[in-house]
Amino acid sequence: MSSEYALTGGRIFLGKDQGLQSDLALHIKGDKIVSVCPPAALPADIACVDVQHRAIFPGLIDVHLHSEDWHAPLLLANGITTVRDVGCALHPILDRRARWNQDDALAPRMVCCGPLLDGNPAGHIKMLHLVRTPEEGRAEVDSLVAAGVDQIKLYAWLDWLSFQAILDQAQQHHKFTLAHMMNLVDATSAINAGLNEIEHCSGCAEAMHPQRALAGEAWRKLFAEIDYDRMHRLIDALLEKDVWMAVTRIIWFKASNEGDPRHWDSPNLRYAPRPTQDWWKSRKSEQYTREFRLDWSRAWGGMQIFIAHLIERGVKIIAGSDAPFIHVLPGFGLHEELQLLVDAGMTPTEAIMAATASASQALQVDKQVGSIAPDKLADLVIVDGDPTQDIRYMQRIWRVVRGGSILDPAPLLDQAAAYAATAQLGSERRVNDIY
Repeated sequence: MSSEYALTGGRIFLGKDQGLQSDLALHIKGDKIVSVCPPAALPADIACVDVQHRAIFPGLIDVHLHSEDWHAPLLLANGITTVRDVGCALHPILDRRARWNQDDALAPRMVCCGPLLDGNPAGHIKMLHLVRTPEEGRAEVDSLVAAGVDQIKLYAWLDWLSFQAILDQAQQHHKFTLAHMMNLVDATSAINAGLNEIEHCSGCAEAMHPQRALAGEAWRKLFAEIDYDRMHRLIDALLEKDVWMAVTRIIWFKASNEGDPRHWDSPNLRYAPRPTQDWWKSRKSEQYTREFRLDWSRAWGGMQIFIAHLIERGVKIIAGSDAPFIHVLPGFGLHEELQLLVDAGMTPTEAIMAATASASQALQVDKQVGSIAPDKLADLVIVDGDPTQDIRYMQRIWRVVRGGSILDPAPLLDQAAAYAATAQLGSERRVNDIY
C-alpha cells in the first residue's frame, strides 16, 4: 500500500452528534489523516481502498490494563490502537512504552503510570512503590515525573495524609491522577482533594454508606440500605469536579462468577498463555458456593444501581478492561466492557465514545487520537455492520489501521495463539505479582 491513499465506499463515524456519514472518503498520508472529504475532492491519482459499505471508527482505547508484550497482537486484532498501563515496574514499562510507540510498531500506542504508589508492604512489590509517609509520597511523585511517566496512579492502602501529599505533588507537576481506593480513603474525600479519575467505582460505596468501615461489605449493604441523598451528593461532586470514572464493570462481573465452569469453554482461551490460565485457576473458584453467588448478586445489584445513576446524570465514564484480570483477555475484554456499559444503560454510541473520544481526553492524547479529523493519527477500526445500533458489531473487525498501516486481524490472532502455546513464566513472575 502506498504511503498516501484514501478509504472510500464506507461510512465514517464523526462523533456522537454526527454519527456515521456516507458519501465521504478518508484521505490518509503517512501516519496522518489529511482530510475527510467527498470522493470528488480527492487527488486524481490517489490509490483507493474500497471498504465496501463498512463502518470506519477511531481506533479503540483501553484506559485500564496491565500490559505484557504478548498482549500487543490481541489488542490490535480487536481494534485497540491506544492503551494506558496503570501499574507496572518502572523500567519494564518505560521500555515497553518506547517500543510500542514507535511509528512502525505492531502494538497499540501507550500511555503509562509506572508503578502504583501504595502503603501496603505486602502488596504487588514489583509493580508497587511503597509510601509510608507524606514526605515519601512527594519524593516518589518527583522521581516518577523525572523518569517520564505520563500519569500518577494511587493505590488502595495509602493513608489519608500520604494520599493528600501525592495528589498535591502531582498537581505541582501538572500530572493527571487516578486512584483505586479502599477503606482508608473514600471517593468524596479524594474528589475534594483534586483526584482526576476513579477506577472500578472504588471508594464510592464507602462514601455513600454511613458506616464507611464496612468497606468490603459496602456494595452489598448499599443494595439493601441505599441512601439516595448520599448517592446524589457524591454524583454532584463527580460532576462539579469533572472527575472521570473508569468503572470497569467487567472485573466485577468476572469476579462474581469466577467459578463458573463455562469460562473454560471459550474458544478464545487459545490466546491465553498457560501461566495466565494457571493463575486464573488458582483463584477462589472452590468457594463458588450458593452463599458466594448470593453475596455477589447483592454487590452487583448495588453497583448496578449506582452506575445507572452515573449514566443517567451524565458522569464522564470511560472504558477499560483491567486485562488480564480473571477470565479477561486483552482486547476481547474491552468489547465485553462495552457490552456491559450498554447493558447498564448507555446507548451504543455513548459506549463507543467511552472507548474513543472520551478515553483520549482522560489519557490526554486527544490531539492525536480518539476521533477522525484532519491532522489526527490514522488509527482506525473498520467493521462490518453498525455498532451505533448494536454494539456487538464493533467486534466484527475487517481491518485495523495503525498509523496509516492497514492490518488484517487474522495474522495477528495467529501470532497471539502461537505465543500462547509456547509461553513460559518469566523470571519476574509478573503473572503472580500482578495478574
